[in-house]
Amino acid sequence: MTGDDAASLTALTSDYGQLWEISRTPKGVRAQKRNSPAPPVVFTAPTVPALRELLEHGYDPATLAAVIRDFGGEWQVEHIDPGSAWIALSRGDDGLIQVIAANDLGTLRNSLGRSQDEAPRKAT
Repeated sequence: MTGDDAASLTALTSDYGQLWEISRTPKGVRAQKRNSPAPPVVFTAPTVPALRELLEHGYDPATLAAVIRDFGGEWQVEHIDPGSAWIALSRGDDGLIQVIAANDLGTLRNSLGRSQDEAPRKAT
């Protein structure tokens, strides 16, 4: 790599490095789009102890309790991994398992509410 190439690569990385992973390969220069980060999770609470509870769990336990209260008889609600998706599982009368996934509890709650109004889809 010449000095000009190194300077050009440095400038390219400076200009586009936040969006692209740029590297040199034996065949030339490669750019791969970086994954977009997940939207930030924002908690708001009326008191410090209430905020501490949200931070300890990584979600609002009251929201989870409400979802389980409203849908727990029909759906099993699980958090896949901390910071990842929520899923709800339900076994139909035909033995098929219906799965609903969402990034947060609010979206999962909305999806569960809609699923009660819809006929179950056939598995493919």
